[in-house]
Amino acid sequence: MLAAAAVGWSLSGVIIKSAELSALSIAFSRSLVAALCLAPLAWKRRQPLDWGNLWLALAYTGSVTLLVGATKATSAANAILLQYTAPIFVFLLGIPLVGERPGPADWAGLILTMTGVGWIFAGAGEADSLGVTLGLASGLSFGLLILLQRRYRHKDPCWVLGGSNLVVALLLLPWLGPEPRAAEREVLLMILMGVVQLGIPYLLFFLALQRVSAREGALITLLEPLLNPIWVAVFVGELPSSSTKIGGAIVLLGVVLRYAAQGRGKLSGTPD
Repeated sequence: MLAAAAVGWSLSGVIIKSAELSALSIAFSRSLVAALCLAPLAWKRRQPLDWGNLWLALAYTGSVTLLVGATKATSAANAILLQYTAPIFVFLLGIPLVGERPGPADWAGLILTMTGVGWIFAGAGEADSLGVTLGLASGLSFGLLILLQRRYRHKDPCWVLGGSNLVVALLLLPWLGPEPRAAEREVLLMILMGVVQLGIPYLLFFLALQRVSAREGALITLLEPLLNPIWVAVFVGELPSSSTKIGGAIVLLGVVLRYAAQGRGKLSGTPD
């Protein structure tokens, strides 16, 4: 399930690059489709709403929306690799939010990951600066989502995921600008993205973390930043720059070290 989730997520780059829609329209459409897809299951598992649902939904909104914006504004490789800086923010915010204190592996992973991010920023041209900034912001949002999901782990994942995608669609709806009339191709791409790339993979991810260790889950999902640039290169022809390759390798090495070197680790509140 983890491998399938990572493969599904990795399709984001090639679909976003292929769709003739704005970033906000793509983020709105795929979350609306995902919300509709998950609605029957989420409604059956509904729970009382509280502030936890709001914070989770806002962090999820930032994560999925900023990634789409980053992918539109810079290379898909930059966008997805920078989203995987989330461990930096988990590391920095873990103490105040969930009371987790860093160990030696955390420090080593943090230093390596920050070095890789710096390398990507240094190699980014002026035209890529906005996309790189949005990518880093998506990493912050994803890190907050991980921590909040851990903090509110008693909440049913289907209910949280369905509601969060609905919140994304509602928040983005007032900001949608005029678009050319959507062709059948764009409609099919958004349905594919909402179901195969977003809704089902996140559901598989939540279910898998109930059955395997958090460390194993974190490492297996690293398939996403490895596969995403490959699909884009094959089907769109966009190749990562040399600075992205070097910086991305350092980022991934830092993330691997962060999880692989720990004897115990938790992600999304799931026990090892």
